[in-house]
Amino acid sequence: MNSKLEVRDTGKYGKGIFAKEVIKKGATLTIFGGCIRSVLEEEKMGTLIYNESFQISDEFCLGVRKVEEFEDASFYNHSCDPNAGFKGQIFLVSMRKIRKNEEVCFDYAMVLSKARGAKFFKMKCKCGSKNCRGFVTDNDWKNKELQKKYDGFFQWYLQEKINKINK
Repeated sequence: MNSKLEVRDTGKYGKGIFAKEVIKKGATLTIFGGCIRSVLEEEKMGTLIYNESFQISDEFCLGVRKVEEFEDASFYNHSCDPNAGFKGQIFLVSMRKIRKNEEVCFDYAMVLSKARGAKFFKMKCKCGSKNCRGFVTDNDWKNKELQKKYDGFFQWYLQEKINKINK
């Protein structure tokens, strides 16, 4: 994780990642690592671990093996008005300049897609932004407005799907 970031209490929904100083647009925030497993295997891991992983393909996700392996990068939260997005599969970058003390968030629409045989994902959103969708689902990436807003910041596999659909 970038040394300009730290974990703090959000004051409203647990821990989050915050900028200790100004971060310029395009900066690498985190390079994710972990265990790769199928989305179906991930569902069986328990809610806490399941909610801390993110998809890297239609069938696979990346995350920790057990709760004891959580690290600072596990505390990125969702926002419907994000300041971070993905480059490729494991790089999280700033989409714009991030102010000192601002929480760093990405939109889970950038990583979630319904996997064949998996349960439908739906989460009540607590971001509080003026653009809040109210809920986050694994179909949000299909939203044309979000596709335009996050073009180039989706997980690689989703960006490829979107590019094919919009050809």
